[in-house]
Amino acid sequence: MIHVEPQPEPPDFDVRVRQKGQEDLLGTGELRPHWRHCLPALWQVYRGICAYSCHHIPRGTGSYSVDHLLPKSKWRALAYEWSNYRLACGRMNARKNDSEDVLDPFDVQDGWFALELSTLQVIPGPGLAAPIQQRVQDTIDRLALNDDEFIAQRVEYFESYKSYCDDMRGIAFLKKHAPFLAMELIRQGLAPKDS
Repeated sequence: MIHVEPQPEPPDFDVRVRQKGQEDLLGTGELRPHWRHCLPALWQVYRGICAYSCHHIPRGTGSYSVDHLLPKSKWRALAYEWSNYRLACGRMNARKNDSEDVLDPFDVQDGWFALELSTLQVIPGPGLAAPIQQRVQDTIDRLALNDDEFIAQRVEYFESYKSYCDDMRGIAFLKKHAPFLAMELIRQGLAPKDS
């Protein structure tokens, strides 16, 4: 994971999501998924990058979703609040589910998560205080960031990068599609800083 800078809510968010959700919040029944109306805007402002896996989510696949950082099942009043939304791929949203032990990408600091480049496994960054290191490890474990599928995706991005290694196109590609991998290659001195 990397730090994600919060983005302002879209101009039509209040009308399309918050106001429509007010009726649901007043009742005791099921919350209707009005948040889906803002999904294209969420994808756009976060450049299609999953807040948890740090991989690009292609449009048209139906695999991107609104994650409620504080789960709507427990924090009903925040179900229709932009500040509680994180762009997530379907797999990460399902794994996080209603848990509250995953670090908020808005709070994560660069360097808290690192990559072991020989295996492309996500690990806690070097020199972290014990409580932060434990929370990072708990997030890695909860989201299964080192499952075979995510490692295979990192390998694919890394191989694509290596095919462009003779110029700046490779690191630009990684910054767009796998920004965590790009940041780690730069931090570890294996990729140019400027592009």
